Amino acid sequence: AQIKNLHHELKTTTIYVTHDQIEAMTLADRVVVMQRGAVQQVGTPLDIYDRPANIFVAGFIGNPAMNLINGTLQGGVFTAENICLRGLNGPDGPVTLGFRAEDASITATGAITAPIYAMELLGDAAMATVQVGGALVAIKAAKDFAGRIGQPIAADIPAGICHLFDAETGVRLII
Repeated sequence: AQIKNLHHELKTTTIYVTHDQIEAMTLADRVVVMQRGAVQQVGTPLDIYDRPANIFVAGFIGNPAMNLINGTLQGGVFTAENICLRGLNGPDGPVTLGFRAEDASITATGAITAPIYAMELLGDAAMATVQVGGALVAIKAAKDFAGRIGQPIAADIPAGICHLFDAETGVRLII
């Protein structure tokens, strides 16, 4: 908070280098995400969070990181183990689906059906983790959600907030 306030008071351009993505997202007006010396994306914190350029950025920015699931898109339907999500636009074939934990919701029926792998109480929320398509997927729930490890749950994900990445290159598919 003190650094952010000082930057505001001095009204000067500041370059702040950090490996801590939370610091970068909270302090910056613009963020440059780099991997092994190569620029992956430049943008405002919100742009980078909401529209990651590739799988590296999607997996690096956010806590928890964006859920990334390898599967197949066919006729607008994404499928992998424990997931069948309709209403997507993209090329048929192998893709990586991305969505954030807070964008999914535990429901009676949904695109994801899987047993709970882990439960974490975060104070203001609970985090249910399930295995989907060989990946661990986090789903944010209300703090009073009383799921147990092994309990089957369903979760819904609005197709409109999902991200699709090329399965081979990891680059975001612009649709």
